[in-house]
Amino acid sequence: MDATDRRILEILSENANATSTEIGQQVNLSIPAVNKRIQRLQKEKIIRRFTVLTDGKKIGKPIMAYILVVLRYSDGAEAIQEYIHQDPDVLECYAVTGEYDYILKVCARDVEALEEKLLHLKRQKGVVKSHTMLSLQEHKFEPTILPDEEEDCHE
Repeated sequence: MDATDRRILEILSENANATSTEIGQQVNLSIPAVNKRIQRLQKEKIIRRFTVLTDGKKIGKPIMAYILVVLRYSDGAEAIQEYIHQDPDVLECYAVTGEYDYILKVCARDVEALEEKLLHLKRQKGVVKSHTMLSLQEHKFEPTILPDEEEDCHE
């Protein structure tokens, strides 16, 4: 990955709808050259997918919460993974080290809906305890990880 690839990633992370023409003008490449680079970045799984970021407040799901979960590991991991994949309001899930086993990022239409989700989660096999934190305000959200400019990225 070179500086041009990094710049293409930066442009696409700011606007995934940027056309090859727009990108090419910014990086001094032809449209076919831009397309070829983007295809390579996708093939190498540096770009995993293009997606849409929605505003939860504007689509009726203004409640954002982080739920930390402790499992009895002998039997809980499979059940919680099945649960998180079937619930579209579980936006992110990470297995973590420390006191908790998983962190879930969950959205809900209101506090009552969040409570229903929590009760459903606590009924999952192997869940020992959970701790919920409501997000009050988002100060930074950058879902794209860009490589450092001075370093080359290697798989």
